[in-house]
Amino acid sequence: MIPCSQFIRIFLVLVLLVCAGCGRSLSAFGTESKTGFQPPDAVHKTPVPPSAPPARDEKKPVCYDAGVGHDKSYGTSILTEDVTWSGRILVKGALTIAAQATLNIRPGTEIQFVPDPNGLAEGTLLVKGRIAAQGAVDKPILFKAATAGVVPDSWRGIIVLGSEKNNLFEYCRLEGARVGLDVLFSTVSLRNTVFYSCTTAARLQNSLFQAWGGTVSGADVGYALIDSEADVRDVSFANNVLGVYASHGALNLKGGSFSGNSGRALDAVDSKLTITDAVFTKNGTGLALTGSEGSLEASRIVENREYGVQLIRSRVKIFGNLIFMNTGVGIQSDTGGSAAWDNNISLNGLYDFYNAGSDDFRAIGNWWGGGAANGRKKRIFDKTDDPDRGAVLTSPELLVRPAPNP
Repeated sequence: MIPCSQFIRIFLVLVLLVCAGCGRSLSAFGTESKTGFQPPDAVHKTPVPPSAPPARDEKKPVCYDAGVGHDKSYGTSILTEDVTWSGRILVKGALTIAAQATLNIRPGTEIQFVPDPNGLAEGTLLVKGRIAAQGAVDKPILFKAATAGVVPDSWRGIIVLGSEKNNLFEYCRLEGARVGLDVLFSTVSLRNTVFYSCTTAARLQNSLFQAWGGTVSGADVGYALIDSEADVRDVSFANNVLGVYASHGALNLKGGSFSGNSGRALDAVDSKLTITDAVFTKNGTGLALTGSEGSLEASRIVENREYGVQLIRSRVKIFGNLIFMNTGVGIQSDTGGSAAWDNNISLNGLYDFYNAGSDDFRAIGNWWGGGAANGRKKRIFDKTDDPDRGAVLTSPELLVRPAPNP
């Protein structure tokens, strides 16, 4: 038997040897940073680790059932003259509308797609001319695969290619496409159009795009706007992975809502943005703006899990917004090129404002939840916490909570 006192001496010697080998002092044991056991860079540069979006299930074989009773049926072919559709239409393979032709679709029409019987093409509608799909509130136009129920990625989608004509979708519904609407070097307008369970709802490249009303749900990507000019008003993006992705273009976003999107509700890169009266709630991150410029005004950015607004090398005017009860950080910025005023920035979980750069940030004339400045300062990360960071300049602060109120 080893005497107790000798056992304690042996234990202390072993602990000291371990500490010497790892470079830690004995006094460090049992201590913990205020934000948990995280390396400093993880805390300072990215205070909220991003959550991984759910993986899409592996694609299963699709069972098509074209059935009978279609008013018209088309195989892989090219339509060179104007045509009007009504009733039930079946497209087998890839159908092309030639540059000189117009496809008119009447209210209540249902267009179903199946692959080419010879396996040469997926179900696709390619528009090089013009499409005018004008449904009605009580008789929407439906585009889907010829399947029982909605099956994701069961047809290619509608492609509008090199058409600068007045392409219009009004009171339409697109279901289960790989890319519901793929627009390249064209002009397209949507009115009250619904995308459901498409891998990508709409993709615009070098195009002019207008979308007023409607919903986008169940997509990996809602709208992907690439090198395009887009005017999006009163559209609802719900339960997608990524709501809107904008790159190297211009986006005017007015009204509408982003809710339950598991990743970023709005992800903009090198874009010009005007965002007004929008609602971002219960997403992964509300807005992530990289290398972008513009304005964010009179919007509600509430209860997002990671960031309300994340600014990376951006110049944005942020004014008159409610940035409230986001679980992670209300606003994060890595430069002083932006400014925030007349906002309600309060009760965000980790920080109301996080300065991730060395520049001072001017957040003057905002409401921080009231109370003593010392209580408010605990919710701002800047040079008072890390001398390598810039300050967050807040004075003078609002003494009365501005609208909109929580």
